[in-house]
Amino acid sequence: MKYLIFLDIDGTVMSSKGFHKRTVEAIAKAREKGHMVFINTGRANSTIYEHIRAAVNPDGIISSLGSLVRIGDETLYATYISDEIIRYVMAFCERHSVRVTLGGENYSVSYCGLCFLGKDYEIFSIEDMYNRFPNIKVAKFSFERQLTDEEVSELTGYFTVYNHKTYAEVTLIGNSKAVAMEMVRKKLGVDISHVIAMGDSDNDAEMLEAAGISVVMGNAPDYMKEKADFVTLDCDEGGVGYAIEKLVLEKEDDE
Repeated sequence: MKYLIFLDIDGTVMSSKGFHKRTVEAIAKAREKGHMVFINTGRANSTIYEHIRAAVNPDGIISSLGSLVRIGDETLYATYISDEIIRYVMAFCERHSVRVTLGGENYSVSYCGLCFLGKDYEIFSIEDMYNRFPNIKVAKFSFERQLTDEEVSELTGYFTVYNHKTYAEVTLIGNSKAVAMEMVRKKLGVDISHVIAMGDSDNDAEMLEAAGISVVMGNAPDYMKEKADFVTLDCDEGGVGYAIEKLVLEKEDDE
């Protein structure tokens, strides 16, 4: 039976240095042998840039923490954030003086200050957003700093909150990388024992727990490694490639 391989992007398949040759080659070889590779990321669809898609050349993409699920050109699942909730989050950002990136399917924009997208993507109201980016379809929010416990409590009525050391990201309650991965598995009829997930951070934890084989990167925190079925090399050492070689390619050769 072939494997489904689900890969986080940042810190897993790609680092600030780019893609390791070993990782790119192993992904391509696995796909050539009939295994299927999926991106499963917290990134909004609009920020999975072309060079990322080209390096991985995935069979499908799960983006925005499970808010959008695609196999090839087929959209298996999509959920977007309502105008009412967008306005709520904008007011939240104003009260707490926190910048936010509104991650969309076709565009991502920033509110309450500039972020990595630059000034051309800074918006000043929901009306401004829709006037300039009418097809945005907001799927998640990323806050430009860690949130306090009080701030998190203000969001939990609508969202699942992933509060990282330097930022926070949220998705609508019910969405997750794990739920989306299970949708794909059921659609393709693959046994859970042949589902591999690889990640490095807190928003990967549910996905890793739901996989038949969990792979944690060498650059991940120790508390995540403790629950892994397989701890691989660092991202910058081609950890994804090494894991695919050991868990998929060499096993196939033995058979």
